[in-house]
Amino acid sequence: MNTIATISTPVGKGAIAIVRMSGDKALEIASSIFSTKKLDSFLNAQPNYMYYGNVDLGTFKDNILAVYFKAPNSYTGEDVVEFQCHGGIRLVNELLSVCLKKGCSIADKGEFTKRAFLNGKIALSDAEGIVDMINGESIASLNASYRLSNGDLAKTIGDIQQQLLDCIAELEASLDYPEEMEEESRSNCQSVCRKLFDELKKLHDTSKLGGYIKQGINVAIIGQANVGKSSLLNALLGRQRAIVTDIAGTTRDSLEEVIEVKGILLRLIDTAGIRDTSDVVEAIGVERSIDAAKGSDIILFLTEVGRELNDYEKELISKFDKNKKILLVINKSDVKEDKRDGVHISAKLGIGLDELKNKIIDTFIDKSIDTGGDIITNQRHAQAIDRAIDSIRNAYYNLENLPTECILIDLRDAYTALGEITGTTATEDIVDRIFSKFCLGK
Repeated sequence: MNTIATISTPVGKGAIAIVRMSGDKALEIASSIFSTKKLDSFLNAQPNYMYYGNVDLGTFKDNILAVYFKAPNSYTGEDVVEFQCHGGIRLVNELLSVCLKKGCSIADKGEFTKRAFLNGKIALSDAEGIVDMINGESIASLNASYRLSNGDLAKTIGDIQQQLLDCIAELEASLDYPEEMEEESRSNCQSVCRKLFDELKKLHDTSKLGGYIKQGINVAIIGQANVGKSSLLNALLGRQRAIVTDIAGTTRDSLEEVIEVKGILLRLIDTAGIRDTSDVVEAIGVERSIDAAKGSDIILFLTEVGRELNDYEKELISKFDKNKKILLVINKSDVKEDKRDGVHISAKLGIGLDELKNKIIDTFIDKSIDTGGDIITNQRHAQAIDRAIDSIRNAYYNLENLPTECILIDLRDAYTALGEITGTTATEDIVDRIFSKFCLGK
């Protein structure tokens, strides 16, 4: 492969900027522009050792740091050199420009990580974990991304693929010796299919939680005008984000903010108060409130202490799907006692807010799932596992009455589906699509 180079830090002025090269000519190109008192030539650089010296760019010089990573013990599996220079915009662009003039090609998005995958340094799912780490917004998503990038899922899937291969090999051998092997190999295969089905089903069951970990939970705060929705938003945020007045209809449009609870993002949506109104603008806000609530993962239906839900509130609740998660939140609980089921809070005094936040999280976290194990946070992975489950299920039941050749088709389909996760069977289009999500320099 050709030697590539690009800037690996964000564009702009800063303390440091990094220019990275990868390929057979990386060390040679680096040696032609960088020198250090420690060495006669950077060609003799000790791998994984940071050198202080200067880079000569023709029109000017800079004092920088340089490090050499020798193939195959580098991020890409190729020779890699990284320069750390002062973070000036013109300076770093000049350094990159000289590298390109010396024989480098400009790197595409994610090309360093793509080379790591192509050179067998990482699985395809590991690469997706890396981009998820970069884009992670919560502690839970960063932890899940780390496990993914660290190869945990790839190992689990790789072990299942190996068991499928062993089963396929045994069945193929039985075709040549049907009288001696067929009955035993089909029996063994059925046991393996049952075991792998259970493993994959358990893994697939984590995908719903994984979606919440990666994307967060959409929480709509809804209720009649002046029950305290904006006050609740402000209390949850710990700051005055929404305008609060005694005038009904103050909130005309949805406000969206984010908080983090137990490492998971709650995307809070404060909606306009629901009421009959002749105000055209407010009416649009009411309509948008209902739409926001319908699209949310959970509704915090806010009402006041000391009274039952009125007919209007009951009618409002009836507008939502019967399977919609709705949590009754009773505000102003500091004023009087209320024995209704629900979460009792005082948005004004901050009473019951921790209980409310924990209740939201507990609604979505399945206690039976080991959150320290493999969790499917990627929809592509979930779909591939789903296809593998279907194929293994077909193989299991068809072992009762179909020829071995038919069983082998299902088992190979399962292997192929899982290989799309690790990359062993992924098409070029899938690989290119994944790495197009990366930033330059990664």
